[in-house]
Amino acid sequence: MKNRFWTLAVNPFERIAGMKALLWGVAAMAVSTVISCLSGWHYHGMLHFGPAPNNEWWVYAVEHLIVWLVPAVVFYIGGRTMSSSRIRVSDVFGTMAFAQIPLILMGMVSLLPPMQALNGITEANAMQAVTQPWFVAAMFLSLLVIVAVVMNVVWMYNALKVSCNLSGYRLRVFFIVAYIGCDVACRYMIGALY
Repeated sequence: MKNRFWTLAVNPFERIAGMKALLWGVAAMAVSTVISCLSGWHYHGMLHFGPAPNNEWWVYAVEHLIVWLVPAVVFYIGGRTMSSSRIRVSDVFGTMAFAQIPLILMGMVSLLPPMQALNGITEANAMQAVTQPWFVAAMFLSLLVIVAVVMNVVWMYNALKVSCNLSGYRLRVFFIVAYIGCDVACRYMIGALY
């Protein structure tokens, strides 16, 4: 029983895919967008978070859509190219949307006072942040953010693996190259919003 729980926690796509995963993922992205609006933390790319000069609600929504759609499109094209299996659009886009769910934890952590204080620090005052009483709590909370990001990356990897029926070195090499490329593309696209 324990082993099955951890297997599904690492790879939920053995049980959920397609439209069901897409609906859960879109709902999670809507919740995450609202949390981001409340906290003032932006997605600057797939691995980059923090403050930004444009705090309009639609910017948060577009950021979430970019971080989901760019890798979903790239993974779909890569899956169609490299896999001999029949690749369904709903499976790739659904599992990639579902993989965004761990980022809700990151958003919830960003609402906490130490993270809000960290968000308010300017580059000129960055060294002074170390002396503040909330700094240690903010660093501890940052570990939870790292856990959420790692879980997101692991789920994206498994989403690609299951939805495109890839394995071995082709899966690993394609995922790494595509992930880095998607992060760079997301950063440029999101940067244009500011």
